[in-house]
Amino acid sequence: MTQTGTDITTVVQYLDSQILSGALQPGGKVPTERALADLLGCSRHDVRRQLDALESQGRISREVGRGTFLTRDGTASPVSVTAPVTISPLDLIDARAAWEPNLMTLVAVAATDEDFTEIRRCLESGEAARQPGEFAEWDIAFHRALAMAAHNSVVSALHDLIESGRRRLAGSVLDDRPYTPANYAVCQAEHRTIAEAIFDRDVVRSREAMRDHLRTVRRQLLAGLP
Repeated sequence: MTQTGTDITTVVQYLDSQILSGALQPGGKVPTERALADLLGCSRHDVRRQLDALESQGRISREVGRGTFLTRDGTASPVSVTAPVTISPLDLIDARAAWEPNLMTLVAVAATDEDFTEIRRCLESGEAARQPGEFAEWDIAFHRALAMAAHNSVVSALHDLIESGRRRLAGSVLDDRPYTPANYAVCQAEHRTIAEAIFDRDVVRSREAMRDHLRTVRRQLLAGLP
């Protein structure tokens, strides 16, 4: 990844250079994924992965419908108007079950070869995961790759909201308990079934595969609750 005439090769280097020059202040808005991809000469998928890492480090915050912002001292952006929300794991999985299966009807039609590559990368990385936390990250990445493959701005915004909820739960007792080696082996097999249906552009099979997968996740969640 390169930017003509500079040594900037990563998102973090770009942001650091903007901060150093005074062009970007704490709370300032970060360029869009598309703009960063153009600036750095890389794919949006690559930019998204780097932004994910920066978000997990607390350097940026993502706000549905507003964009991505540089944080102040690792806390939420001062321009945020989003109130804290208590997330229920069961509410979250039920909300996902209500819309993700039907989302596959868009993905199976709209996905590009680049999307297929990213879906496959997330799938294979998840299969190679050996720790619950590692699998959880690739699980999130796999579902994000599917959502982004719809190439629909409303879907992207809705998925950001869902993913934000998942990340708020990350590391909690309720979130970690279902991630046993046996459970994520089952989920990975189901991820592959979903991916193969998408690669075949099979609308019906991909929708049903996602529905079955989310039923599995719900069962795993309920089995882990006290």
